Amino acid sequence: MQRLSFGLLLVFLLTLCEPAWSGGWGRVFAIEVHGDGFAKPLVITDSEIVDELTFWVGPGTRYRTFMGPVDLEASIVDWDRGEAVDRPEGLASYEVRFLLEPKDNPPAYIVLYEPDPANGSGYIYYTGKGGNIVYHGVSGTWRYASPRWNERVGAKISRFIEQ
Repeated sequence: MQRLSFGLLLVFLLTLCEPAWSGGWGRVFAIEVHGDGFAKPLVITDSEIVDELTFWVGPGTRYRTFMGPVDLEASIVDWDRGEAVDRPEGLASYEVRFLLEPKDNPPAYIVLYEPDPANGSGYIYYTGKGGNIVYHGVSGTWRYASPRWNERVGAKISRFIEQ
């Protein structure tokens, strides 16, 4: 009985520490964008972008409890807007991988991003791929990309396509 209680306590503590523990992974060191028309992926390593955008916050996470205060505007998703039920069809779609340390064999958190050139915004789709590093409970749904994401990453993708 003691073993079972200790095991349950350990599982509970690890669940609470999800972002801090994260399976031993470190910080995001790059954002890699793959697109159908790309000869090679766009790799974003600029610390101004990589360090100020995060997928660690949102429903189902306890980032603030264990990692301290976070700028909610740093989220890749505008959680306050809810699910993107009015997303137009036919937008260009990009697979986005957040590469985490260790760099020699990086795990990745994967989402899809569809920029909407008609209004300068975009949409994020939680695929559930990437080993479920963070569980938001919204896999399989489209969300509105945050303004910061659209300004930083959406703009980088546009410039990359124009090259």
